Amino acid sequence: MKHISKRKLSAFLDGEVCKEEKHRISEHVKSCASCQKEVDRLSYVSHSLDAMEEVQASPYFMLNLKQKIIERESKRAIRLWFLEEINRVLIPVLEGMNRILIPAGATALFLVSLLCGSYLGTSIYQIKGLKVLPTREGFDNFFSITLFDNFPEGSLGNAYALLSMEGERQ
Repeated sequence: MKHISKRKLSAFLDGEVCKEEKHRISEHVKSCASCQKEVDRLSYVSHSLDAMEEVQASPYFMLNLKQKIIERESKRAIRLWFLEEINRVLIPVLEGMNRILIPAGATALFLVSLLCGSYLGTSIYQIKGLKVLPTREGFDNFFSITLFDNFPEGSLGNAYALLSMEGERQ
């Protein structure tokens, strides 16, 4: 059973729901102890508030409230002005740095990859004790690569394998 929200129960007690909903809520409250307990609590609060004396606001209350709102909004406007100035100065600087940092980073990544590949290639030849470049079969056997040997006829992989074998024959 789905319980009725406090907001709906409060609206029900205040007579702010339509006739069908009022009937549905009252039927639910009769059969649901949890919602009945909530209705009792809300009724208690409502009756307690009705029993309190009405408080008269100071004649300066609205004036003071408006003044505080104006002060808060002016402080916010100053903060926004400050943020706008930071954005105006900082964003072009960051955009200029991106023009330098991205190519520099890509170049550094390329150089690191080149050094790693060179080191790896040198290490492999030293391990195998080879002085000349191995053939494709020797390379495939060394790395146990047979995955690319069985391509279907006419596929891109098959065309690549045929081209690489032709390169070895020359």
